[in-house]
Order: sequence, then C-alpha cells, then structure tokens
Amino acid sequence: LAKDWSVLDSKHDYGFLHRLDVPSSGLILVAKSFQSYYDLQVQLRAGEVCRDYVALCHGWVPLKRGLVHAHVSWQGDLPTEAGRLGKPSRTRLKVISYALEAAGSFSLVAIRIGTGRRHQIRS
Repeated sequence: LAKDWSVLDSKHDYGFLHRLDVPSSGLILVAKSFQSYYDLQVQLRAGEVCRDYVALCHGWVPLKRGLVHAHVSWQGDLPTEAGRLGKPSRTRLKVISYALEAAGSFSLVAIRIGTGRRHQIRS
C-alpha cells in the first residue's frame, strides 16, 4: 500500500497532517497525494475540517445547551480545565436521546468541536 502513496518524503511529514487528541488514541489525518496534502492543509488552517463525536454523558444535558463557549487550560499532564483562564474554545451540542437506568441518568449527545483545543471535549 505504501508504494502507491506519492507523499513519502520528510519535507511533507510523509503525508501526516494532523492528529486529534494527541496524548491518546485520536484520529490521524493522512494525505495520499501532494494535491490532497495541500488541499487538506488549507482546509485545516481555514477551520473547515469538522470534528464530530457522539458521547454518552452522565446526567441530563439540557436541550437548550446548544453552544458552549469556554476557556480551556492545561498544565503538563494535569487534566484539562474549563474556566476563565486559558484559550477560548467553541463546542456545539445536540441532545440525541436520554436514558434512565438503575445506575443513573444518561444523555446521548452529538458534539461538534469548533476549535481544536487539547482535550476540549473532556473539559
């Protein structure tokens, strides 16, 4: 498979463009050609690449909670925190479903990350 890829030099990072959630097992964005490498670079820099997730959350996420603006900060290996300090982040939420079980209540939520802050979805 690697022989078919035309982006195999260190100048172009062997086609690797982006890694989501670097400290964990996040998604990796890789280009298979020089054209796709540069096209994806432009899309990343312009903020046109969507990062969509589906998450099962503890508790009831309010239906009205559609957009979250928060400042996200972190220091070294400590957990990410949302508060007044840190870099601004933007996250869109849409509640898909609710569930009530003996263990508690849960919300199934569709999440779109608007900014790419470290562990933004967790904070």
